Amino acid sequence: MVHPVPHPFFDPAQADAFNALADETDSSFEVRYFHLHGQGGLARTLIVIGTNGHSRLTNVHEDDWAENKPTTPFGVMPLLTETSADGKTKLQIAESDAIERYLARKFGLFGNGTAFEKVLVNTFANSTQGLIMSIFNSYGLIEDRAVRTKNKGPLISDSIAPWIKYHEQHLQANGANGHYVGNKVSLADVKTDYVISMIQGLSGDELVSEEKTPAIWKVRQEMDKIGGVAEWKASEEYKSLGKENFDFLGY
Repeated sequence: MVHPVPHPFFDPAQADAFNALADETDSSFEVRYFHLHGQGGLARTLIVIGTNGHSRLTNVHEDDWAENKPTTPFGVMPLLTETSADGKTKLQIAESDAIERYLARKFGLFGNGTAFEKVLVNTFANSTQGLIMSIFNSYGLIEDRAVRTKNKGPLISDSIAPWIKYHEQHLQANGANGHYVGNKVSLADVKTDYVISMIQGLSGDELVSEEKTPAIWKVRQEMDKIGGVAEWKASEEYKSLGKENFDFLGY
């Protein structure tokens, strides 16, 4: 019986590359995704944070998805390629969650590294990821505008409003310092900054603002102080991705 060979992303031969690059922060990165933020935006922001800008980030926008889809591990994107500073070593990762957690670990975005703080960061990040997927699935991926409009009310009342209530509470309990865990940026903060844009894309300042949700808003303010983040958001590339995001997903 002939067994299929592993997909290149899952080839055990990649183990050496992971061992070599897992703790390196001077690599360059390629994110392969559509020309919008979507499920690729968080990975891009994590790279910007970890490399203090977007000069080592290359965005490859998929133009022929029908042809290239079968070559991916699960028929979905984003996909990440990391290349060592000397260009000799490369690794590839599929699935947005795996990409984000790999980058967060590499760049020290799991609190102080203790088991407790890692769990806290993962807990808050997972809660926000649930909201991201609710918005994505019940609104962004719905092509029928009438159905989108119908879904918006329940999405706000059943998913967004409870998230705001609990996350504002937990952030206040940490001193409303713009962080979920301790006093440093973590993956949880990055996801909240991302979902703020999604919520505001749906409702403007109606639900989230400095006045209405000061602790949540403080997360955004602290994120924008990180080297490279504000510049990335102000770049023409980021704005172009945002326009396509709104045109395609509605936020």
